[in-house]
Amino acid sequence: MVVASGLILIWMVYAEQGITPISESEIAVDEVPLILVDGKVPPKLSNFVAHMQFVDENTCLKCHATEREMNFGSGPVQVKKMPHEFRENCVSCHILPK
Repeated sequence: MVVASGLILIWMVYAEQGITPISESEIAVDEVPLILVDGKVPPKLSNFVAHMQFVDENTCLKCHATEREMNFGSGPVQVKKMPHEFRENCVSCHILPK
């Protein structure tokens, strides 16, 4: 009986706080990953077609294993070398564009 009364009292206290769920429009637009790489925030992936269609980490390395110039049809692009050792699951640190 005491336990049931305690649970009801706790429920009444928390129910009066008026906690409402956060709508999607209230969530911050600039997401920041929870992981820091070498003490730095990982850059967000650009709005590039290959980034939008993330497949796996090996696909990332096809472009980012070395620094080089590539042409994806819209002119030459300087592709940066990945500045850290290979880690599985690139998108656990780098945020995909929406």
